[in-house]
This record gives sequence, structure tokens and C-alpha cells, in this order.
Amino acid sequence: MTVNSFRDFPSCILESIPVAIVTMTHDFTITFFNGRAEELTGYSAREAVGLPCRDILRSSRCEHGCPLKTVRHYKKSATGLGAEIINRFGEHIPVRISSARIEDDDGMFIGYLEGIEDISREKVLEREKSNFLFMVAHDMKSPLVAIQGLVRRLQGHYREMTPSQVEKYFNIIQDAGEQIENQVAEFLEYSRQKTEEIKLNIEDADLEKLLDNLIYRHKSRAAEKNINIRSEYESSRQIRADSKQLERVFENLIDNALKFTHSHGEIVVSTRETNHETIVQVRDTGPGIDVVDLPYIFDAFHRSKSSETGHGLGLTAVKAIVHKHGGRVSVKSMLGRGSVFTVRLPKK
Repeated sequence: MTVNSFRDFPSCILESIPVAIVTMTHDFTITFFNGRAEELTGYSAREAVGLPCRDILRSSRCEHGCPLKTVRHYKKSATGLGAEIINRFGEHIPVRISSARIEDDDGMFIGYLEGIEDISREKVLEREKSNFLFMVAHDMKSPLVAIQGLVRRLQGHYREMTPSQVEKYFNIIQDAGEQIENQVAEFLEYSRQKTEEIKLNIEDADLEKLLDNLIYRHKSRAAEKNINIRSEYESSRQIRADSKQLERVFENLIDNALKFTHSHGEIVVSTRETNHETIVQVRDTGPGIDVVDLPYIFDAFHRSKSSETGHGLGLTAVKAIVHKHGGRVSVKSMLGRGSVFTVRLPKK
């Protein structure tokens, strides 16, 4: 087929390509947006076409290192460029971008074609491997070194020690052993999650009742920390979901909110709905999450770059369960201003 304009371009071919395909005019206005691009960004083709690509893709390369500008300047394709986009749900998605010029039959430049490949899985595996190696090298090594040092000291000097000193050493050794035991248990849970597919028992679930039970369960703990925990419901009561797995999701989110929120803070569990989805938010007034940690907060064994705290496997399980339901989970946060975790569950 002869291509004289974007209108003539064989869109059926672009729709069948298993990566996000976006075409743009010379001034970066979107003219085509395939189904994979819709899945990746969360925007429909109807919403995206006619808008500047930076408003939809929100790529880390938009301001500096834009591949389209490189293509226009050097008149050559750009392939395999790493970048990160932020979709409409606030999720940070690592991608690999390839860009090319589109010319008409006379060789006149009429726009751009961009292929965007989601490489989230690759990056997650890389980070999980790195996180695990750090856990083994640092988190496990420290208590092991402590145990070895204390045992050697006991072997050489226990006759000179008082019973209270010996007991103190044994308590420290026991605490260090429990640290290692907890880390091994966490790794075994991670391995189980990797090898066992999450099975859902879909049924009518009373979402408000489920959330109310969780809030009531955490009331005493919240009271001990002088934290106000409350609900704001706007959505219908019934949804189709696995209530036990959803309980695990919101148990994790509420537990984390209580763990990190300071005294006299507040936690709000809210619901609302759109035509297509039910939205649940867990909002807290805690210390917030550093922007450098936000893209990785759902990684297994993630450890904050701004503190020594880690998030274990709870949020990894949250993401896996929500995705199994066909939904999405995201977080918005600023240091000193708390965090908002949002779970979106499809109505169908």
C-alpha cells in the first residue's frame, strides 16, 4: 500500500504489533495510538489523538534527550533507548523506545513513528535480584557476625562473667538468630509467591463490611498511638472479587499506614466508583515516601534509599493480588505530607 499520509497508513498492521505504537505529526501531535499504547498509558486512542505526545506519554526523556528531536536532527532512527513513562494512574513504567521518521513517496518528512516496549518485568527481576543479594550480604551478615563474635567471647571468657552478663549475651544471640529466622521466612514466602499462582475465588463481596472489619481490628492499635482511623464510603457495597485475597490487600495497606504514621496522625480509608471501576484509597499523614523510592515501592525486599527501613513483601503481594483481579495499585506521596495508596478494581 502506498503511504501518502497518516490517513493512508495501514493501521491494522500497527494494531497487531505487540508493542505500543504511536505516530505523530512533525510538531509531535499524536495521530495514531494502538491498543497496546492504550494498555500501557491508560489513555484511550480517542483521548490521546490530537494531543502533544508529552501530555500522554510523560516520558523522562521529554525535556532532555527526546528521541524524536534526535531523529529530526540527524535524520536517522533511534533504537533501544531506555526511558520511563508515567501513566494516567501515576505508575512509573520503564520502557525501551525506538523512533523513526515517516516520509511520503517524495521523501518529504511528515512525522514520526515511535515503538514503546514495556520492560517492567526485566527491571523488576534485576532489582529483586539486587535487593535479595543486599539482604543476604547486609541484613543477614550483620546478625551472623554478632552471633559469631559473642560465641567466641563466651568461649574464652564465660568463667570470668557474672550470670547476668552471660544471660545478656544469650539474649543478644537469640535476638540475632530471630532476625535471621525472619529473613529466611520472608525469602521462603517470596519463593512461594513466585512459584504458586494466586488462585481467586470470585464471589459477591461486601466491600464496606470487609473494610469496616479491618478498621475495627486496628482500632486499639491506632488508639495506642493516638492515631485517628476512619472511613469515607461513596461506592456501592457489593463487588465481584475474592474477599479473602482483598482482605490481605487492605490489611497490608492499613498495617503499613499504622506502622509509619506518627502519634496524633490520621488514616482514612475511602471508596468511590466510576462507570468501570471501584476505587479504594488508604490515605495517611505519615512521613511520606521519597520520590526516588516511589517507582520501586512494590518491589520485593525494597529498601528505602532515604532511610534504613524496608517494605518486605507485603506491597509485592498487594500488587500481585490486585493485578490478578485485573486491577491496578498505585501510590502518591511526598516527604512530610503522607501517602495515598489507590487500588482500582474493575467492575466486570
